Amino acid sequence: MAVVMSGSGDDGVHFNTTSVRGDDAVEGLADLLMGPGGAQGAVVMHPGLIGVVVKKGIDVMWMARPPIHVEKGDGQWQISIEGAEEGEVHAFSAADVEQLLAQLKQEYT
Repeated sequence: MAVVMSGSGDDGVHFNTTSVRGDDAVEGLADLLMGPGGAQGAVVMHPGLIGVVVKKGIDVMWMARPPIHVEKGDGQWQISIEGAEEGEVHAFSAADVEQLLAQLKQEYT
């Protein structure tokens, strides 16, 4: 599953969860970006994008209230994930998302 985090303009953060497919976090993010409904990245490519967290499996509690903390420090967004186990959860910054999207578009469009 993926959690898209975006800024609301007043230092608030909005979370949007969705199901994605893939064998690892990068494939899950690629599915979000290029899969049906992804509109080749338009779903997450906007000025307020903070990042995307991809978690293995579907977790109803995560979908309802992801244990993700986002705060702004030194002009950068810091993403931390409560209780994350190694290899289970991966956080992608907005720059990471943009870079993967550019690679996918170059390869597949």
